[in-house]
Amino acid sequence: MGTYLDRLTADMKAAMKSGDKPKLEVVRMLISDLKKKAIDTQVDALKDDDEATILQKAVKTRQDSVAQATAAGRPEIALKEQAEITLISTYLPAQMSAVEVSAKVKALAAEIGYQGGKDTGRFMKEWMVRFKGVADGKLVQDALRQLG
Repeated sequence: MGTYLDRLTADMKAAMKSGDKPKLEVVRMLISDLKKKAIDTQVDALKDDDEATILQKAVKTRQDSVAQATAAGRPEIALKEQAEITLISTYLPAQMSAVEVSAKVKALAAEIGYQGGKDTGRFMKEWMVRFKGVADGKLVQDALRQLG
């Protein structure tokens, strides 16, 4: 429990010593998010899955910001957000590629007898048990649409 928070705290101290202000800013924000969630849920320490979910949400938020900044013609903001995505991603488990997701979706669909849209809930429940946090949900949805 708390392995992400421990690692972030150690990295915050290292960034403070080295004077790496951009990294320090992002790491402090992530620590704050993790601690806020622990307080909100009234627990001493979050489970690793919960911490990973918070970090993944931080990545998704920044991906949206990159898209908005690019659309608005603000490349400097997009570059800053992209750098933060890269930093946060170093704390997360390696993500599956689109090809890997497609292959695993096909295999799981065959295994559970996926029949199309009506089985999507059952499919996603099983997918989350096996592969939570290692595949982008959009890739999974796209692969499912190709099957259905």
